[in-house]
Amino acid sequence: MKRELIYEEVLAMLNDRVDYKSITLSEVAKRCNMGKSTIYEYFASKDEMVFNSIIYYLNRMIKFFSNGFKVSTFRASLKTFIKAVIITMKANFWMVMPWTFLDNYAPFLTEEDADTITEMLYKCKEVIVTLFTAICHKGEEEGTLFKIDDATINFAYNGVIGSLTEEVDSEYDYETDEAKAFIDNLCSCVVKQLN
Repeated sequence: MKRELIYEEVLAMLNDRVDYKSITLSEVAKRCNMGKSTIYEYFASKDEMVFNSIIYYLNRMIKFFSNGFKVSTFRASLKTFIKAVIITMKANFWMVMPWTFLDNYAPFLTEEDADTITEMLYKCKEVIVTLFTAICHKGEEEGTLFKIDDATINFAYNGVIGSLTEEVDSEYDYETDEAKAFIDNLCSCVVKQLN
């Protein structure tokens, strides 16, 4: 429980794009309302704490997106996918845009740790794209989408990510009427891009 709380605070700091040097064991302990010695019970160093926090989150996201969604139609699947990406971006923006992490934090990690995280970030992106592809094929099976190919799917996926990048921040509320209209409009744009 305490370990997960530490992970969440470190990830929140990364998502807020806190300078790596400002992520300290003391600051994380303060945010978690625990003593610094408690942090040391779990991690020998800041680098180990940050690395393990990222690995924890990436494993959760890979599992989540690998499971897919239990919804009946293409349109419902697409909306659920977009909401899931919004939630992911709110929690950790760099999750769907790995290069933002690499640009900001990889230089502070050991080469081995940076390579491991880079590999997992791109694996997670691959899992997300695979789910999006499956949703698109569902649309093709339903007759909502016509003959689609990988290039078209990647174009549409990048369009979704680009649109969300401009719209979503850590305070974004996808339950507002404005956000629901945005998601509906984005779904319509995806269908247009894929047809």
